[in-house]
Amino acid sequence: MSDEVTVSKPHSRRAVVKGAAWSVPVIAAAVAAPAAVASVNTLSLAFTASSTSLLSLALLDGGGTLTATALVTVPTTLTFTNGPGAVTETAAVTVSVARPAGINISVGRARGFGVYSFDGTLTTAGQRTAVYQSAPIIGQYGFPATTWTNNVPVTVASNGTLNLPIVFGLAGVSTGIGISALATFPVTVTVVIGGRTLTATSNISVPVGAGLL
Repeated sequence: MSDEVTVSKPHSRRAVVKGAAWSVPVIAAAVAAPAAVASVNTLSLAFTASSTSLLSLALLDGGGTLTATALVTVPTTLTFTNGPGAVTETAAVTVSVARPAGINISVGRARGFGVYSFDGTLTTAGQRTAVYQSAPIIGQYGFPATTWTNNVPVTVASNGTLNLPIVFGLAGVSTGIGISALATFPVTVTVVIGGRTLTATSNISVPVGAGLL
């Protein structure tokens, strides 16, 4: 009776290399993915500068400009602030300007505000909306609520900031009604980037006698 001897064959170099080639990309992907998510998750958004002056504002509906005869305050800079991890994304940006509270206009229309340029690029009529209130017989009245929407490339260095200039113009039309109160227009920016939604708020302040609305 003879004893059986089992001899195991050594792994070939090709088999070992082939196995390593499959494992390396999996490890790399597992490490890279959390870093990409974390970079977007550290972003914040805020208005960081404004201007108070006798502004010359473009008329978005009709062309030309108007210069205020009293000091008007508008936000001028939107800032992304980032933590660890660089961000390079295309963001969906919406800037909304609401009607001023506390001023009731039942007949006739006044102007509101919309985005004239964003990050140095002029907006287009197709990107903007201006919606008045309306009622039977009297038609449109009051101030318009406006929006501007566009896709914007956003690149922010790790632990860096990105300042985006924003310029407002006058939206809608005026039927010559008198505005005898301080008009404060709430401004809200909504940015959808990398699966997150960021917001920033400010306002546009127009004193009595500015001659813009």
